[in-house]
Amino acid sequence: MKKVVMGFAAMALATASHLASALDMAPNPPEVYVVVKGDTLWDIASRYLRDPWVWPEIWQANPQVENPHLIYPGDVLTLIYLDGKPRVIRGTPTGDGSMVQTTLPNGTVKLSPRARVISEGDAIPTLPMDLIGQYLTEARVLTDEEMQKAGYVLAYDGDRNAGGEGDKVYVRGINENDKAYSIFRPGPAYIDPVTQEVLGHEAFHVGEGALIREGDPATFTIMRSVQEVRRGDLALPVNNEHFAPTFFPAPAPEGSNGFIISVYGGVSNIGQYNVVVLNRGERENVRSGHVYDIWVGGRAIEDKFARGGKDERGFFKKIGDFFTGNSSKEMVQLPSEKAGSLMVFRTFDKVSLALVMKSTRPVHVGDEVRKPE
Repeated sequence: MKKVVMGFAAMALATASHLASALDMAPNPPEVYVVVKGDTLWDIASRYLRDPWVWPEIWQANPQVENPHLIYPGDVLTLIYLDGKPRVIRGTPTGDGSMVQTTLPNGTVKLSPRARVISEGDAIPTLPMDLIGQYLTEARVLTDEEMQKAGYVLAYDGDRNAGGEGDKVYVRGINENDKAYSIFRPGPAYIDPVTQEVLGHEAFHVGEGALIREGDPATFTIMRSVQEVRRGDLALPVNNEHFAPTFFPAPAPEGSNGFIISVYGGVSNIGQYNVVVLNRGERENVRSGHVYDIWVGGRAIEDKFARGGKDERGFFKKIGDFFTGNSSKEMVQLPSEKAGSLMVFRTFDKVSLALVMKSTRPVHVGDEVRKPE
């Protein structure tokens, strides 16, 4: 059996280089890889593929596992070839790693189950949790109605305009059945660049508060603040919805091409690991794990070398254009170029949050996102 396995591996390696370019495999993909704590699914997929989002096409999931997409530290991933096509399996060609092989004194080989106690929460995440964790629990996109119905910080105890953890504030417009609140600062509206539709309102998380005395206004204690809490900030019941980071990478759906309409952090040039907002959400069937290519629009330039055509401007028009900088030359729009890729990790009704995974040139608000080719 060992010779068969070695022969199988040799055959796989011999064909790997031929198939790599045709199937967009990464250079020298590992034959065997042991998952370690700190890995992400995107990192592992990048070891095997030039475009990690096509991971589902080579992942040979075990249909008998309740969630076949989950991968855990300690799992052994093996690259094999089935009908000439690369596949990555959990385990080795002779087993899935769930059995322990023991050779008894009389030469008998005994197989017994390998004990493994692990929870779904121990599975490796798709994306780095230190980069997206706060957005999974704290990011909000509010509708006009939610903005109107939200409670708001009216005043501080002590006649101040702002404060932080441990301070007492007075809040109006809250539901007294809820005791724990998140505090947000209203941000700009998200506007669709094509239809001009208002897609929602950005809300910056600034802290948490606890109701300590009912009334109008109610009395709150600020339990935690990540920024100063100001008068006029919104108070919304804590969102206890759990967002599991076990989504699986897949190409964005047909007909969902859109645009980057905002970026967190106040930066102008967007690069790798920036969080951006897309004008596509659940109503366009976008879900967490969907991947887009980023396309930067080509600039318009003056063609100074165009041939033919008669300059029919009059003498005074030419003089005026000389002093104003106007030109009679043709303006040409250069084509868009692919600038990177991003993955959606949280969706709302009309917008979604995505993490830029790869950037080969500066990306800006207004750049297009398209389903990967």
